[in-house]
Amino acid sequence: MKTKEIRDRIAWVPAWALSLFAAILAAFILSLLRNYVEVPLTYVIWSLMLATASFLICIVHPTKVWLVPILCNILVILPAACDNSFWTTSFGIIIGSGVVLSFFAAQLGALPGRHRINKDNNRSF
Repeated sequence: MKTKEIRDRIAWVPAWALSLFAAILAAFILSLLRNYVEVPLTYVIWSLMLATASFLICIVHPTKVWLVPILCNILVILPAACDNSFWTTSFGIIIGSGVVLSFFAAQLGALPGRHRINKDNNRSF
């Protein structure tokens, strides 16, 4: 399958649905990895999975560049907002770095997405 065909097939799925699916899928994979990999490494892998998901979703939906990383990391953001000492633990530092990485990855993913949209708009004239 070509890249354009794949992009066209998932373009109809809203960005919020893809983001929530990525968060749930990452949590499921994390639960499977906990039995085989040490805990800090699993959270690094989780952060990398969510950053990759933010990048890929923003290629398809470049206008949702702020919504995607928030929804991808919603399983982290909600507990962190309730606990004042969350960001001072080693777990919080790893996960916080992953959240920041997700925002950067979303911005980088939006660049080719915007370029594609601009190129498609210029062809129509």
